[in-house]
This record gives sequence, structure tokens and C-alpha cells, in this order.
Amino acid sequence: MASSARSPAPRAAHADTMWTRLPPLARHGVCLGIFLVLALSFYSPVVFEGNTFQGGDNTTFRANAQVTIEHHEQTGEWPRWAPNVFSGMPYINYKTAVTQLDDVVSMARSVAWPVGHLFVLMMGVYFLVFYLTRNQFSGLLSGVAFGFTTYIPIIIAVGHNTKFIALAYAPYVLLAFAYTLRNPSAWGSLLFAGALALQLRAKHPQIVFYTGMLLLLWWGVEVIGAVRKDRVPALATSTGWLGLGTVLGLCMAAHPYLARYEHKQFSVRGAAATAGGGDGGGGGGMGWEAAMRWSQGPGELFTFAVADAFGGGGQTYWGPKTFTEGPHYLTGVVLSLAGLAAWEVRTWLVWGLGLATLGTALFSLGKYAAWINWPFFQYFPFFDAFRGPEMWLSITALALIVLAGIGLDYALRRDETQGRRQRQQTDPRQRPILIAFGVVFAVVGLVWLAPNTVLDFEKPNEEQRIRQALLRQNPNVSPQNPKVQQAVRQQVRKLKEQRRSAFSTDAQRTLLFLALAAGALVLYRRRTLPAWGAGVAVVAVVAIDLWGVDTRYMNEDRYSPGGTEQTIPTYQFDRFIKQRQQEAGGLGRFRVLSLAEGNPTSTARPSYHYESVGGYHGAKLQRYQDYLDHILRLTERGGPNENALDLMNTRYIVARQQLPGTEVAYRSEQSGVLVLENPDAVPRGFLVGETEVVDGAEATWEQLRDSSFEPRRTALLPEPLDAPVAPIDSNSTADVTLEQYEPEEIRWTVSTDAPRFFVASEVHYPAGWNAYLDGERVPIHRTNYLLRGVHVPEGEHTLEMRFEPAADRYGRWIAWTSTILVYGGVLTLAGLRVRRRWFEEEAADEADAS
Repeated sequence: MASSARSPAPRAAHADTMWTRLPPLARHGVCLGIFLVLALSFYSPVVFEGNTFQGGDNTTFRANAQVTIEHHEQTGEWPRWAPNVFSGMPYINYKTAVTQLDDVVSMARSVAWPVGHLFVLMMGVYFLVFYLTRNQFSGLLSGVAFGFTTYIPIIIAVGHNTKFIALAYAPYVLLAFAYTLRNPSAWGSLLFAGALALQLRAKHPQIVFYTGMLLLLWWGVEVIGAVRKDRVPALATSTGWLGLGTVLGLCMAAHPYLARYEHKQFSVRGAAATAGGGDGGGGGGMGWEAAMRWSQGPGELFTFAVADAFGGGGQTYWGPKTFTEGPHYLTGVVLSLAGLAAWEVRTWLVWGLGLATLGTALFSLGKYAAWINWPFFQYFPFFDAFRGPEMWLSITALALIVLAGIGLDYALRRDETQGRRQRQQTDPRQRPILIAFGVVFAVVGLVWLAPNTVLDFEKPNEEQRIRQALLRQNPNVSPQNPKVQQAVRQQVRKLKEQRRSAFSTDAQRTLLFLALAAGALVLYRRRTLPAWGAGVAVVAVVAIDLWGVDTRYMNEDRYSPGGTEQTIPTYQFDRFIKQRQQEAGGLGRFRVLSLAEGNPTSTARPSYHYESVGGYHGAKLQRYQDYLDHILRLTERGGPNENALDLMNTRYIVARQQLPGTEVAYRSEQSGVLVLENPDAVPRGFLVGETEVVDGAEATWEQLRDSSFEPRRTALLPEPLDAPVAPIDSNSTADVTLEQYEPEEIRWTVSTDAPRFFVASEVHYPAGWNAYLDGERVPIHRTNYLLRGVHVPEGEHTLEMRFEPAADRYGRWIAWTSTILVYGGVLTLAGLRVRRRWFEEEAADEADAS
């Protein structure tokens, strides 16, 4: 590890107190016990009352996973394909097959969510900061601050569970990184591999990438320090061990990441433009505008210190983003202590964390800091694969909180080598503490006294939106009527006053807590308060501050009695459609398009009940997105394209008005919702007697939309078949019977009196689906742009399609091998250490005896 840029003061020889008389393990136990009590208390409605969170993402996950959950309950296996979402797509959140340490924590998830993972998070931050400072109160402060920074309860409430779990393991990655920098060895490399694998297995690669960027910025500062201090060989050795650990960690997470990476190449997050044909796979990321949505406004960084500076979240938020659930609040005390560390503890470690703080904060600004984000977006690997730059602030918060722990260690450290006369003089550390707290106090205080000089308390285009709302409510009033503008101004004035009042209240809270924490530290420096008293006081101030803000976003409105599935509504038309599905034979008989709830691509609720043409997923297949945009065309007047509905086996449409070519099958008397039957929908599998080669995606889209196209007669292919296909007439025998339909296996009996072409109304995904005709592997042809097709010779045949992704199989093998290697290596090295220590103790005893 890099040494200090200037030598630190000698560590305190702590006074003999009740706290210092406790054994080190007991002190750790007390701190960890505090974490557990706080976590259980805050989330008691979930742990002790059986409630669940009502977050939209919880509902989305449950709806998308419904078919896979039912299949698991029936067979004990987790399928890797979800047929109920967007007509079928890879299910990328299935359980990993390789057992690792995170499975121990996950075992308690059904009874202790989210307390178990929150405890792991706070414990990780505690040991990270304790390792860097050897101060339990520093670790306690940082653990509490990160566990209860507002972002954590917010993402738990809305259901961003994988993100939360990835953040829970981030401190362990930093700890292993710091240890290996200081102690380059195989031991450190294996620990880093294990920690990285745990975070990867949380299945949120965006947080893993952001954590990696923090480490890269930290490492960059260490390189500068190594060059200046002539320690390049030592850093090169550490870097080599970290590189090996990175490779091993990636291998340990090969399952399911190989399959996830393969899916990404075909998804909207990674697929190249498909207009040129091909299979929709490519390495490009999403576009700049899509990636930069939810960029953090520069002024919004002030919410680190004042929670309601921009209205908090929900309806009261008035910042530049479309909406947000809440701020990234850290408390003024954490910011003050982080600033104290950056200014006074001038080590390469602190400067590395400082650069990481600055870099990740700039990345969070997204389009507002295009001067740095645009080059990274264009040229840095994987930078363009993620959206929502605001998420960078979760890593910014982690870096700041670690710095705050180092700052508290500085504030509580005392040089006991001073003489009596020196002790009577002003403590040299009191002034930096007062300056650090004073700067934050002054900034918050000035904005509180003159808020309009910094904040305008008005949402972008707010007057225009209020005017439009008033005109919709009063359609007979002219937009030029002076009373309209007067009413708009009055409404804006009222909103600004409410926002200014909320900001003022929170600013006063921040000032109060700053004064309390600074006072406790000054009393300690003046020897009025013991070190443990000052440490407890600062931790208590931060805990109370964060708890008060967190309860605004994790309140009783967030909880719901019973399981998540009870929060998913079931309507009468759902029961009607599910009854029809059962009568038809279950899964694989038809799909449903729900238009009655608005945009069918922004809700997952229908996917809970039946196979949906719509759905909600951030990584849908690019080829299916093309189908929605260019073939189905939901936004066009007159309703969705009829051919597009027929192609996807769409037997029922839920709508509020009848569509052309449909018949009313059910009408809700209460809501007026209609269930429309589409009699022209193709079956899930059928034979055609003609194929036509169409060059290019746009030409294919146009022909599929054309009302003259008959999907039951002709199949469009990107390239010609190497076998003949006979037309179907009234004398032909061509019959298809669906025998079995499971998420990963479909079987038909096909009978034909001549060579024909079989079309499956299933989404084409070449990275996993294989076809077998009478047990022999046959090629699947991309048909009608997004479906599957197979050439079938004359006769009676059994046609099977199985989902067998090779990436999943290889990933399992790589993950098992590397996991055994790493865990076995850790146990072996640990055993050797214990054995060596035992021999050393034996030798010492013999020497004493002689």
C-alpha cells in the first residue's frame, strides 16, 4: 500500500476506560450488534409483521418470473427461458448453479429480507474502514452511514434488489483490494477473487462496473505514489496478484455471466442495428440519449448535505430529472469528516479515494458533464452499456463514507507523547476540525439565508405544464385569457413557497446536527469528553439524522401485508382469459396483448397471468423491439397492425374499444374493458407451402405489415432454403399438433404429404434454441423477421425445440472449476498459516523451557 505523502502523527495510546478494557473481539461484537439492532428496528414491519414492499420493481420481477416459478415448483428446475414476457425471452435472473458464500446469506432471505444483506453491507464497510484506520468508531460510523444513506432504503423499497445486494458486497471488494495493495500475495489474490465473485453473482453488472472504476481511479493514484516513492516493483507485484484475482473472480461468476453476456449481444443494450439483416447480435451499446437519461443535475449534488434541497422525491421533487424516488443524502457530518480527511490525512489512500469521489460524481452528471462523459462513452469499454448516470452516486457515497471514517479517526487520534505543558496548550487538531465543519456549516447556512441566489425552486417547463393542465380542465377558456396566466403564476408561486419552506427546514436540521457533532469532537479535543464518548456521540448524530430522513421514504405506505403476488391485481377479464387458456390446454396455445392499461411495453402485470405480447424489461431482445416499433406499430392510428397480431399467435386483445378484425369475447360491466378475440391468429406451430427471400430488414417489415401478406401461406426468409417446399392446396395433407409445451422444450407432431416449411410462432434466439426432427438436429431458419422455421420433409415426424444454451453449460464448468480452486486455495493457505503459527508457538514454548 502506498505510504503517506506526509508522515501521520503517532497513534494514540488510549486512556484506560471501560471501552478500552474490552477485548478487541468484544468491541467488534458490540459494533456488529449495533448494526443488527438498527437493521431489525428499521425493517421491523417486514421481519416481525410479515409485510412486504410494494415497490414497482418487486411486482415486475414477480410477474416476469411467474412461469419460471411455477415450473420450478412442479419440477424443481429453474428454466432459462420466460415465455410469458415479450412473447418469450431469456430469463437472466435464474439461480446460479454453483454454491458460494453468498448462498449462506441468501438462505435467510425468505425470513430476514432485507436485514441479512443490510447487516452484511454494514459489516463489510465496518471491517474495511477498521482495516484502514484500526478504529472501531470509524468503522461503526461508516457502516451506519452507508447502511442508512437514503439511497439504500429507497432502492430496497422500490425493489432494486440486485443493485442493493451488489452494493452490499462492494465493501468486501474494496477491502480485498486494499489488503492486496498492502500485502501482495496469493492470499490477497484469492480473497479479491472471492469478493469480486460475490459481487458479480448479485447479478447487477452496472454496480460491479462502477466499483471497478472506483478501484481503477484509486489504483491510478497509487501508481503516481509508487513512481514518486520509488516503489514501482512492489506495486507491480500487487497489481499482478490483483489481475490474477480479477480473472479468477470472473471465472467464478462465469455462470450465469457467459449466458448473460451472450444475451446482451442480442438485446437492446448490446445489439448492433439489425437493419442490415443478420441475427441481431452485435457489440454496440445503447445510444447517448438513452444512456444519459436520469443524469444528476449539478445543483442536485447539494442533496448530499440537505435532503430536501430539490423537494425529495415523488410529487414534491422539482429537479431536472423526469422523476426520482428520493435524494442521495449523506448528512453534513459525513461531508465534514470526509473533507477533514482529504485536507489533513494526506496519504495516497486518501487521495485515491478523493479522486474516486470526484470522478464518480462527474460521471453521475451525465449529459451535464459531457466533456468527460462523452469521451468515456465513446472509447472506454462497457461505459456505453449502462443507463442512469445518477447511479454513480451510490459509489460516490461509498467513497465519501470511507473518507469520513478516516476523518473521524483523525479527529479521535491523540498524541500522548506531549508533555504536561503542551497538553495545556490549544490542541493542534481542534482547528482543522472546526474548519472542516465550519466550511460545510457556512455553505449550508449561506444558502439557507439566501436560498433564491442558488436555487430557483421551479421545475423545468413548469409554467407550461400548469397552463396545459388548467386549459384541459377548462376547455372553453382561451389560452390568451389574462386570468389563465394569473392563475399559473399563483400556482407556481405557491409551489415555490412550499419548496422553499421544506428546504429551509432541512437546512436547519443539517446545521443543528453539524453543531452537535462538531461540539462533541471539540469537547474531546479539550479533554472534557473521552474518546469513546465523542465517537458514540458522532455515530448517534449521524444515525438519528439519517433515520429521520429515511423514514420519509420507507414509511407505512411502502409496506403491504402478505406476499408480493398479493400486490398484483387480478381482474375479471384476467380470469376469463385464464379459463380460456386452461380449456385450450395451458401454456403455448395463445398469447394476449393488453392495451387497456396503457402502453403494453411498460407494465409486467399481464405477464403474471398469461403469455403476453407486451411486458416490461430493460433488456428485451433487439429483434423484438424492432417488431414492436416497425411491425406491430402500437402508436399508429387505427390500432396495432393486424398481421403483426396474427404472426405472434395473439388470440386475445384486452382493450377499451373494439379493433378491426376482432370479435368481442367478454365485456366488463364495471370497467367497460373488452376482451377481443382475433380469429385470424396463427397457431403456435403451422405449415406453409411457400417461402420468399426478402433482402433487408426494412423490406421485410414493410411486407409483413402489408394487408396482402398471408402468414399462413408464405414465410419470409433472409436467404433461400437448400430444399424444396410444395404448395398447400385443398387436396394436401398438412397437419400440426402441439403435444408438449414447457419453457425450455416444445414438441409437435407434424404430418405432411410433401416437403413443407414449418413456422413456429416463437421468438428466434440463435444462442440457445435447437431443433430436432425425429431426434436428429436440424437447422432453425429465421422466419418472418423474428420467428423460427424448420424445413420438414414428407411424412409423419416428431419435431422438438429445446433451449440448450452452450454458454450456460460452459459457464457452469468454468465456475465450478474456479470456485473449487479459489476456495480450496483459501482453505489451504489458511491451514498453512495456522500450522506455521502452531509451530512458532511450540518453538517459543521450548525456548522458554530451556
